[in-house]
Amino acid sequence: MHTFRQLTIGLLLNLLVCCSTASTADPTIQNANHIFNVIHDSMRQWGSSLHHNGVSFFLATVPAGTQFYHGTSIPGIVSGTEWLAFEPEHAMVFARPHRGPPPPNPPDGDSDKEDQNSHHEELRRRHDQDPSHPPPDFKDVDENDSGYLHTYAAAKDLRLVYIDGMSAGKTNKGTLDSQDYVLFNGTIENFSKDKKPHRGSGGEYARAKKACEMAENEWEGRIDGVLRMEAGFEIILCSFERDLTPIRTTQIKKDTRSWGKGKGGPKLHGPPGGDKKRTGSGPGPGGHGPDSSRWMRAVTSRYDSIGGNRVSLNYDSFVTAYSHEFNLFPNDSTLPRLAHLSPINWATLRSEITAMVSSQDPKSSWDWQATADMIVTRYSDELSYMASGNFAEIKDFRDHIEMLLSPFIDYSERNISEEAEICATQFLPFQVQDDKPLAAHALHHVAHTICSTLLEAWAEERLSLAQGRMRSLIAYLDWTTWKECRGCKDNEICVVPIWPMGTISDYDDPKCRDASRPYEGEDGDSYWGGMHG
Repeated sequence: MHTFRQLTIGLLLNLLVCCSTASTADPTIQNANHIFNVIHDSMRQWGSSLHHNGVSFFLATVPAGTQFYHGTSIPGIVSGTEWLAFEPEHAMVFARPHRGPPPPNPPDGDSDKEDQNSHHEELRRRHDQDPSHPPPDFKDVDENDSGYLHTYAAAKDLRLVYIDGMSAGKTNKGTLDSQDYVLFNGTIENFSKDKKPHRGSGGEYARAKKACEMAENEWEGRIDGVLRMEAGFEIILCSFERDLTPIRTTQIKKDTRSWGKGKGGPKLHGPPGGDKKRTGSGPGPGGHGPDSSRWMRAVTSRYDSIGGNRVSLNYDSFVTAYSHEFNLFPNDSTLPRLAHLSPINWATLRSEITAMVSSQDPKSSWDWQATADMIVTRYSDELSYMASGNFAEIKDFRDHIEMLLSPFIDYSERNISEEAEICATQFLPFQVQDDKPLAAHALHHVAHTICSTLLEAWAEERLSLAQGRMRSLIAYLDWTTWKECRGCKDNEICVVPIWPMGTISDYDDPKCRDASRPYEGEDGDSYWGGMHG
């Protein structure tokens, strides 16, 4: 077997040729690494929590018969536009009489002007407890009253637009950009380029109303609702009575605990105002007690997938701002933003979404996420290992790379550019390599970058330089697998910021914590900012 010592200067020069050869065969894809992560993170709580600023839109299908859940204060069947949770534990948080959700109350001065007597009480109330309006009349509510958990099934295959990232998180970090600017052109009340969005009202009812107006008019009835993620995946469905079959309504256990009451309803998470420090309390995901453990266990069980083939995305044709020459990282931001783009840029993306809805089948011909998974599972641990200080000699490092690349090497006639290409295409379906959709181009580009970097590191004479190439590659790829916790106990979950909970430390270095109190006792600054963004 030929070893690295037998590589000639000619082969090293050939290594340089491989990059130009690859770019000729498959032109460089702008933002290929980000597009790869869009595909890999989609419909996954973990990746979408870390890469929380979505800039992409997919056609999604939910098969008929899929069960959903809706928490409310009333037992009657719901009609019109409302929200649905995929997990009953998610919906149960909102199955409370005249109470808002666990996130904190919005700061004074931010208001939602929507009619407080609107028919869609639960959807609005879920996020729109507003201190500028009179609080609910708690004296008329029995503190021991409980809410209701409704179970529905999809009456048909639901056709949805999936907005990636943590697109149901009401933050000022960019989680709402794709909706409020691309879809709604900056028209959402209380949220514009010059005003800070907030956790409270934030125009959530207006988003649902405008999304369903788009579905009916601009998208000509081809879309039934929008699919988003917060602490759990949810659907804003435009017509409950048309698209759902009621299954059951159950009254949940009465909550006998007493949470502090204040302006705008029960205070659930810390003091009002701009205090960036937070402590967990109350029944929500950051507190303790049955709600917290139940909800967070359900949320984290979907870290890797929504599960059960409940959602299918079309990866052959999707819309992403990454495919354009937009400056998505202004001021060297680490996460993309859309708010600063021009209305022309927003309109360009919006027209592409309309074209996608009008012309594309919601189901993909190839599961490109599964292909991305093969690439990540093959190289994630290997790259991390090679970037570490576990190698004492350059020879050991080279031997390890040769072991990885040996299936792609013809030792009778070395051709490094060909080796890089064979390595890069091992997971791509052969039949589409001549006519690739954007997903295939992005995956091919990323795989080729990995393989060619391995070959370049193999050629290094100094261990420090070879390991430096691995660290640079890891920074470029930015896979969320490298932040996953290892070795959590059965009663623990890996904690990452999920709006409105979590600290900067949770984002930088997620850790295993007791599932019954995952955010309790944290002293660091809130990741989401004052009052959680």
